[in-house]
Amino acid sequence: MSRLLRTDAPGSLHYGARFWTGSGSWRAWEEMDVALTDGTPHQVAWNMGRFEYLCQHPDEARAFDEFMAHFPDDRHQAVADAYDFSGAGLIADIGGNRGEALRRILTRFPEPRGLVFDRDDVVAAFPDDGRMSGRIATEAGSFFDRVPKGADVYLLMRVLHDWSDDDCRRILTHCRAAMETGTRLLICEQILEPDPARGDPFLYSVDTQMLAMFGTARERSVAEFENLLIGTRFAFQRLIPTTSSVFIIEAVAA
Repeated sequence: MSRLLRTDAPGSLHYGARFWTGSGSWRAWEEMDVALTDGTPHQVAWNMGRFEYLCQHPDEARAFDEFMAHFPDDRHQAVADAYDFSGAGLIADIGGNRGEALRRILTRFPEPRGLVFDRDDVVAAFPDDGRMSGRIATEAGSFFDRVPKGADVYLLMRVLHDWSDDDCRRILTHCRAAMETGTRLLICEQILEPDPARGDPFLYSVDTQMLAMFGTARERSVAEFENLLIGTRFAFQRLIPTTSSVFIIEAVAA
């Protein structure tokens, strides 16, 4: 079992073990009872929100970045393999962290360029050797304020599950404001089965982790994603499975 903690093991759990055992997560789970009265466990444990905590604890933030880049089901490669990005000139990865998804996509498709848009501290820690000889650019900012214009495809890779429905609508509204009619939006998320008797038990654990970290964050069903899109001037196109636990929800600016 210890081999799974090696960084060179297939499906390595090394990065996940470092992230899940961080103080930020464990202390929040200790306060889980407050969620029964509409409190946020992480807020009670640390007297601050999750992303403010990560800004103040850079070692744990970088462990989170590494975990997102090395998820055991290799979801970044799965997304790159499942979708045809060949017609795109510029792909904007909104909340793209260290750009691992873009690197997998651009390795498979040699023509597009990429843009990672994320918080100041994330962009400041972006690895210089990860820019693929200038094919990937970075831009700092908040998707609650704006989203860069001019991309052909906008990617939200495991972003919306961190936020409430109202916050998701704000993010999607800013995406729509940056997009021309017909521009593609790809939402890459796990899909929650509404009936726990039929769903994946692990995904309900992830849903509970979102509750512990953010209070109002959650995993969602296909119908819930469609409702978010309709209310923000997007048209749902199709649901694309990948070889990982992540699905691609393709939508266009309506």
